[in-house]
Amino acid sequence: MLALMDQTRAPFVADEAEAVVARRAADSLKAVAETHQSVKVSIGGPDANIVVPLPASAVAMFHAVLEAMANRTPISLIPHDAELSTQQAADFLNVSRPFLIRQLEGGVLAYRKVGAHRRVRFSDLMAYERQCRQEQSKALAELHDEEKRLGLE
Repeated sequence: MLALMDQTRAPFVADEAEAVVARRAADSLKAVAETHQSVKVSIGGPDANIVVPLPASAVAMFHAVLEAMANRTPISLIPHDAELSTQQAADFLNVSRPFLIRQLEGGVLAYRKVGAHRRVRFSDLMAYERQCRQEQSKALAELHDEEKRLGLE
């Protein structure tokens, strides 16, 4: 159930030929993904034709992956229940490891200990990042209001 990031595959980057195919596929899926529609994908072969229903959320995810491939952007899929080391978590948040440790020990971010090592669930990391972004947005709005109040616009 729990997977460490270093046990998952390295980020995938499409080669030139794959990027061209991905661009065509992404362009084909774009309208459907934007309208949040479910689709049926037909996979034909010499022996059989398979029809696979895809919910709208899967269509949107496939579109995002195809866009990344078309742009040759490295992508990784990380299970939501994956556990990261403190260094991996710090790298993901683009903060220093000592800063992350202070957040963990201060109770700001949940973690568990495995022996002497701390592990942070990816889902907890995403929630923390979302909360930080909300706080940043609120601070910027307050700063903007203060700027208006002082007539510095």
